[in-house]
Order: sequence, then C-alpha cells, then structure tokens
Amino acid sequence: MLTTYIVGCIALIIKPGPDLTCTIATALADGKARATTLMFGLIAGCWLWILLLTAGVASFFTAHPTTMTVIQIVGAAYIAYLAYGAFADAFRSFRASSPDALRPATARGLRLFLRGIAMSMSNPLTILFFLAFLPNFTTSSSSLSPAMQTLLLGTLFCALVPFIYFPIILAADFFRARLVGSVKATACLKLVSALMLAAVVAVLASKIF
Repeated sequence: MLTTYIVGCIALIIKPGPDLTCTIATALADGKARATTLMFGLIAGCWLWILLLTAGVASFFTAHPTTMTVIQIVGAAYIAYLAYGAFADAFRSFRASSPDALRPATARGLRLFLRGIAMSMSNPLTILFFLAFLPNFTTSSSSLSPAMQTLLLGTLFCALVPFIYFPIILAADFFRARLVGSVKATACLKLVSALMLAAVVAVLASKIF
C-alpha cells in the first residue's frame, strides 16, 4: 500500500498547478536559489495544512464553503499582486541598457520563504485534496491512530516534493543561464515569468467564479 501511495503522490506532485507554475516562474526570472527558497516555503505551507487536517480543522472548511471561497479570493489576489510586480520588473528590464542594470528580485531569504507559505496556505483546495486522498491509505489494523497515520502520510508527501521540484528548478535555471547575458533575453524570461503568474491567477479565478 505504501508503494501505491508514493506513486500516487508523485503523480499528483508532477501535475501542473499553481505551486509548480509559480516555482518555475521564479526559477526563470530569478534563478534556482530563490526558486528553491520559495519551494521550501510552499512545502512548509502544505505541511501546516496537514497539521490542520490532523487536528480536525478540515471539517470546518467543508462545513463553511464561504470561508473557503474568501481564502481562495485572497490567495488569487495575492498572486495577482505578485504578477503585477513581475510585469513591472519585466518592463523595467526591457528598458535596461546592460545586463548589470537588471535588478534582482527584491524578495529573498525569509521573505521569499514566507511568500511560499502564504501562497500554499491561501489555497484551501489543498486541505480538501488531502481530506479526500489520505484516508484511503490509513488502516484500522495499524498500531498508530488515524490522526498519526495522516500526519505521517502527509509528511511523506511533503518530503517527496523536492525530489520532483528540484530537477525542474535546475532545468529552468539552466535555460535561464544560457540567456542571462542578453538584456532582451533576460527581459523576455521575466515577461514569461509574469505571464505564467497571470495564468495562475486566471485559473484560480475561473475556479472561484
């Protein structure tokens, strides 16, 4: 059963979604270091949802769909704000006269990590997914309580994320490194990053409204 669970986790992690799209966008625009920091923030946010699920908070969201919708709107608005900043950075890059004039992203370190947590926590669909997925792999014959099994399974899911995301981050960073010497190419990468974030906003908005 554990093997089946791991295979299912990998399939779900690989599936394109807001978290993966934002991570790739960050790697293309700002490099692997910042994308990796964002990734760990996303994982931390996902694990916090696991803790809430283990504590029984998931039932609150299923019983109050309006609260879930509000959180989704806040999350989409936050990513829209990031997309706006990304477009501004891209247009500024197009006006730069040399690669040295291209300013790096302002968010770094702890701030970028917290951004990842905020992005993950602002998607209540995550906890609803775990609510539907994890119980299928808990068993009454285990010496561990269902809550502890859920916590361990959720933690395993989070631990698998870097093994999927990091190669993708490296690939995006490799592509970025080939073009970073050109002002126009670098600006185009930033524009692609902004467009990817805008696409995430559009997808989230379509699910909300």
